[in-house]
Amino acid sequence: MNNYILSQDEKKKGVDLFKELDGDLNEATKKLFDDPNEKGSTVRGRALRKFWVEKGFEYRTKVKKKAGKYFLQDGEKDFVHRHYCAEVTKRELAQLLWTEETNHRGFFESAKFIALSDFVNREFPNMTNLRDEITGDRYAPPKIMTTLVKKVNKVVFKDFDLDKINVQDKKCLECLLTFLSAPRFIQVINAYSTKQNRELLESEFIRATWDKPDLTADELNLYINVCMDYVNLKEIEQQKQKLNLMFDDTEGQNDLTMRLTEMLKTKSEEYNQCTNRIDKMVAKLNGERSKRIANQQQRNASVLALVNLFQEEEERRLMLRMAEMQKVGVKEEADKLEQMTDWKARVLGITRQEII
Repeated sequence: MNNYILSQDEKKKGVDLFKELDGDLNEATKKLFDDPNEKGSTVRGRALRKFWVEKGFEYRTKVKKKAGKYFLQDGEKDFVHRHYCAEVTKRELAQLLWTEETNHRGFFESAKFIALSDFVNREFPNMTNLRDEITGDRYAPPKIMTTLVKKVNKVVFKDFDLDKINVQDKKCLECLLTFLSAPRFIQVINAYSTKQNRELLESEFIRATWDKPDLTADELNLYINVCMDYVNLKEIEQQKQKLNLMFDDTEGQNDLTMRLTEMLKTKSEEYNQCTNRIDKMVAKLNGERSKRIANQQQRNASVLALVNLFQEEEERRLMLRMAEMQKVGVKEEADKLEQMTDWKARVLGITRQEII
């Protein structure tokens, strides 16, 4: 049976089902013919669809319409050739080309953005974008002191020698080994796709924490946040520099100049917010740690004072014992002298012969 003609009752019920099911053709076909195997693509389903179309009803199915392929215009291609580089991502390029459209949800999955990405990949096959490219390598934290010392010497301009390092510095480095293996630090650094950003994050983290073995878990997380902002700051600065160069190249193109001006303004605001955030967080960290160290020193001073008092008391008792011992010694010597008759006579100037 190639064709099916709806009866008057089926047409009447089909109108009711359209309203009831909000134009769902598949569900309406199943209900109309009381058959779970029916759908919009069957013979009877196509009959219902034809009837709805004749009535001016806009039916719907679960099948998504295929998006049409988009082809870049000559002007858009020229723009890409002039402005795409390692510091500009495809998303930023799209925002410059189609500012309003990029604000719509789902634009970066659209045929337009896909066409732009394909064109960039085809025209710049040998260019590795610093922020578009994703690396599959995972960060490996240092596991031995020798590797760590090399990193610290490079970042904080020290000249540590493991054979000559003092106890305090060794304790700091041992704690730093633990910090670099912290789960959140590993997660954050692996989220960066470029070697450049990873090295910057690691370097700033080492510089900030290597000499602070007493950091709490919360302080450690805040230092990670600060280092993330240092990476953001670097990226924002690179973007600003590129936008300024593009601004110089677009003299006389009013529409593009306005878009670049807006983007530069946004990037400047982001830069200021980032620097302010870093300043506040570093001030908070330094302040809290200084208070904790001061309290610790105060407690240590109290303990030291008690130790000193104890030592002074012990010394005083020792001196008293020595004085008592000296008194006893003098008395004993005096008693001995008292018993020496010959000695008394000599003191009085009387010799043994005179007495006799």
